[in-house]
Amino acid sequence: MYSLGAAAAALALNLTASVLSVYFGESAVVQGDQWGHSQACTALMQKNHSVYNALDADRKKLIFGDLEGLLPQPDSPGGSIVIFGARGGDDKGKHGEHRGDTIPMCNSIIEMGWSCLPLFYSDEAFEDLHRIASTSDGYISRVNPDVYEGVTLEKYEALLEQLGDMGLAAMPHPRFMQLFGSKEALARISNLRTGMADTVMYQDEATFRVTFSNNLAQGARVLKQNRGSQGEGIWICKLEDESLYGTREPLSLDSGVLVTEALDNSVQRKTLGQLLDHGAQYLDQGDVGGGLVDQAFMPRIIEGEVRVMFVGDTPVEIVHKKPKEGGVSATLKSGATYTRYSPDDALFARLMKSFQRDIPLLLPSLGLQDHPLPLLWTADFILGPARHPWSDADGDHFFIGELNCSCVGITTQLHLTKKVAAEAIKICQAHREMRDNGSMVRSNQTGAAAAA
Repeated sequence: MYSLGAAAAALALNLTASVLSVYFGESAVVQGDQWGHSQACTALMQKNHSVYNALDADRKKLIFGDLEGLLPQPDSPGGSIVIFGARGGDDKGKHGEHRGDTIPMCNSIIEMGWSCLPLFYSDEAFEDLHRIASTSDGYISRVNPDVYEGVTLEKYEALLEQLGDMGLAAMPHPRFMQLFGSKEALARISNLRTGMADTVMYQDEATFRVTFSNNLAQGARVLKQNRGSQGEGIWICKLEDESLYGTREPLSLDSGVLVTEALDNSVQRKTLGQLLDHGAQYLDQGDVGGGLVDQAFMPRIIEGEVRVMFVGDTPVEIVHKKPKEGGVSATLKSGATYTRYSPDDALFARLMKSFQRDIPLLLPSLGLQDHPLPLLWTADFILGPARHPWSDADGDHFFIGELNCSCVGITTQLHLTKKVAAEAIKICQAHREMRDNGSMVRSNQTGAAAAA
């Protein structure tokens, strides 16, 4: 599948001599043009380092891809980081195999004196990737939940877990990412200033059928699959007959419910019984992905969502995502418009003051207190009613609607790569210090407390 002619293979092996010395030992260093012209690549392939020599030309192309634009690695790096990606998907640019922010992130890490190499994950290259990455201080995962040819996401996550078990700084660890970005997290943080108190997590069918029906009888609700993003698996549920709201009698299973799909603003009519049957299929799936979260509907969603992007604990950008007229979805696919703001813009001062007080409590609320904040993450907020004592009676209050640390993109914000690089190095250095002091949390594991 990746078979190439000799010249194309040489170009694909666009590796610097210093990269090879860091990852494959001094025996892989080649004199001459460091950007891997055909003669240099031929010489590299003839060297006797076991890891590198085990890779033929097609395998090198499979693992490294096109490295055009990658800076030379430092002669004496302070450490090393690998960045995992996957071929294909809808997050790649038109002029390269890698994500548009991958090589710039690598280069910013290199400019700070660390070595950094992008690697393409595939099931076929699992063992080779394990050997290459295991010598690094940490990894950054840049693989979106998607369908990729030759990639089994469960196997990819197993590789990341194994590397974490070996002591690499995980950015992020798969189990951390799953819990942090799950809708279950919204239930766990409901008592924070920016949490939504009226949040229920369902994991068994009996509780779901009774409690959700009772909640819906009091007002419109939002049902969210435990895992999903960009509006996928989020349903806004409103009774067709609004006169039924506030009733003390149980709703009939024949009651009409208008269900709006947040992904694209499409609306379907279901009976309450059909809606309960549909929701029940997402319960008790036997893993962290199972379950449903039920929250009160915030009518001011029509004013949009506010996304705050963070690098570690530092806010770096605010985006106001405004649904198209008449809609509630804030996804680009649904026609929403995005406006960017500085994180210190006065328009969002109230939001930032409230949430920055919540941040120290965020990971402990999730049972992740032994972990650093994610390298790159976002929090989405919706305007709602005042929440005492944290807002004035007539003041706006922002509530968290979603957290995400799964491959947050900065392709259109490449000026942030230096901040990302500095934070990644800081995380690796802190992890290295804990490891050397013998106090590292083994395997970066979320642990039983996080899964409880």
